[in-house]
Amino acid sequence: MDPQGLLAVVTGGNSGLGRACVEALLARGARVVSLDLGGEAVPGSSFIACDVADEAQVAAAAAEVAAGHGTPHILINSAGIGGIGPIASADAPGDVPAIRRVIDVNLLGAITVTAHFAHLMTRADPQGEDGERGVIINACSIASYEGQEGMSAYTAAKAGLAALTLVWTRDLSRHAIRCAGIAPGFMATPMVSFLPDDFVAELLKDAEFPKRAGRAEEFARAALFIIENPLINGEVIRLDAGTRPPARTQWSAG
Repeated sequence: MDPQGLLAVVTGGNSGLGRACVEALLARGARVVSLDLGGEAVPGSSFIACDVADEAQVAAAAAEVAAGHGTPHILINSAGIGGIGPIASADAPGDVPAIRRVIDVNLLGAITVTAHFAHLMTRADPQGEDGERGVIINACSIASYEGQEGMSAYTAAKAGLAALTLVWTRDLSRHAIRCAGIAPGFMATPMVSFLPDDFVAELLKDAEFPKRAGRAEEFARAALFIIENPLINGEVIRLDAGTRPPARTQWSAG
């Protein structure tokens, strides 16, 4: 699908991976609406304040997009929050409300956004020789496959999102809508900017090549590759320099 002139919706589009996707889509000539809780929108994009964990807000955002911008052909689910903590310890059970909040945003938020915006996509004008109506991209994670110690919440959410990628492919294929995912490794984004340098170095030591943090624009280039290649469907692409993270780090051990 050529994004030129088409409408894209990006959750978490005012920062990190989502912002890079907004910038890349604008550079390709797409019209872009960012759904985020706050922050500064990329110049040239539109911004709707929306908590993806609140279905009423998502439904209102979908109605606003349809009324004010038209029918979307592209959706990128990149809104997310972090969270870490053991499932239980000798002192207490794990923090279940904190786990639930991460799942509410990272998994149920993506489900809610996809439900409402994929519905709009079914009405989109067919594009190209295949008559494609839309493409949905899920921001998954290497934690979808190899969650480390203390990552119950994040792994549950991202593993669920990776698994749903094929399900949504099968649900939406009759409407000529594709779905794919990108599973990045450690990326230099605001979500992890607070981490100590020593911790970052330990996380990166198991990368094969290159041994560095990923860049948001590299995620965005992968997203464009998926959008523009109609045969990519039902697949989650790892974007992690060959990293297979260890079970735990010195920062979490003990």
